[in-house]
Amino acid sequence: MPSTRGREFALVRGAPSEAAWDELTAALEARRAAGEELGPWAEALGPELAKWPAEVPRLLPLQWTYRLAARGSLPEAALANTLLLSDRWAMTHFDDFRPLTQREGDAHDILGDEYDDVTPDARTEQERVFQAAELRGVVNLDMSFFSDDNPYSPGPMVWLESPQLLFAAPFVAHLRELNLAHALASWDEPGAQLSELLRRAPALRRLDLSQNDLGEAALIALGACPEARQLQRLVLTGNNSGPASRRAFAAAGLRGVVEDLDDDGDD
Repeated sequence: MPSTRGREFALVRGAPSEAAWDELTAALEARRAAGEELGPWAEALGPELAKWPAEVPRLLPLQWTYRLAARGSLPEAALANTLLLSDRWAMTHFDDFRPLTQREGDAHDILGDEYDDVTPDARTEQERVFQAAELRGVVNLDMSFFSDDNPYSPGPMVWLESPQLLFAAPFVAHLRELNLAHALASWDEPGAQLSELLRRAPALRRLDLSQNDLGEAALIALGACPEARQLQRLVLTGNNSGPASRRAFAAAGLRGVVEDLDDDGDD
């Protein structure tokens, strides 16, 4: 059983902050490198971290993300509340960044130790991450393709060809913030799918759908969705809005929530 007088407990019982979280994950990573099992640590530290405000991000480290993608289970992942599956990681970890495998037959470009002593199951890395029970506490998810117009971009970390993995994720009902910028290019009937997403995510308050070329039909469906009224911020830049969708959001009382609708002029 981990000693409650160690550095890790001092960090989680001190002032909640991103810096304290980063120190904690580094300390736990050092213990893993020394051969310790982190399951008992995750079990012991979890109740202390649950006392932190939900607004303090506890970002799943990139190395932990890849390890979870390889193994399908990772005890320390249960301590995180924020999951970054965006190419934003490449801005700070370019040499370590790679997309998760998403299709059968995708090659594994192994950069770390994530597959050491692991026999992968038949799922893709993307499936292992979205189905991991340890991520039940995630409340912030960023899946944006941040560098879509950058010729040096390594590409998106994940590309959801359909929303089904997201719909079934253990954390979807608890999500409070979701960034899907540039992420919906392959979704069929995005208006209906986004309405279903809002139904499955009743805690969602901030949603970024920018640069998805959704078009009028999808935007009108989104504006008419009763669950859209739960949102406090909805970013719609770059979605080919027109007069009908703007009227739909106004009729739903959402114009104060919507940001950057393409044309805010009167029609």
